[in-house]
Parts: sequence; structure tokens; C-alpha cells
Amino acid sequence: MLLKSDEVISLNDFKDRAILSHKTFKAEEFIYGLLEKMDHDAEKRIKWRDGVECEILSPNAGWKKGKIRVTLEFIPDEPESILDDIRQTIS
Repeated sequence: MLLKSDEVISLNDFKDRAILSHKTFKAEEFIYGLLEKMDHDAEKRIKWRDGVECEILSPNAGWKKGKIRVTLEFIPDEPESILDDIRQTIS
């Protein structure tokens, strides 16, 4: 499940704080923290959040134009519904 920017995350193991110095944060804080570690240019961080123009090479489809962006995904220990696994596979 992709996290929305305002969803709150709390790390169980506070030692895993390579990006942010605190244990609880919003998804967008984590993404901005990650991007800040990559580059201190605010304009570049916004581009990565919104999507950066690129091309990907698929073995059966050749080159496709599009964008890549940084997102954060949450994988629950137990699915909320049997259909969640099917939806994840489809998307």
C-alpha cells in the first residue's frame, strides 16, 4: 500500500534512523529527508517528489517514456483482506 504524504510512521527500532533523527514522522517528512540526503537543492527535491522524466527498458515492450518518483510503501504483517494480495499483484 502506497502511503499518503500525511500518514504517520513510527519506527519500532529507533536504531533505524539513518534518514531522520526522530522515531515518529509523516511519510512526506521521510521522503524529503531522503531527498535532502541526496541533494540539498530544493528544486531538485520537488522534481523527485513530483516525478523525473525518464525512459525504462522492458524486456518484452522495449523503451517506454514516463516519469519516476520517490514514494513510500507500507506492507502490513497481515493483509487487511484476502483481496489485498490480489490487488497488490495486479498493481
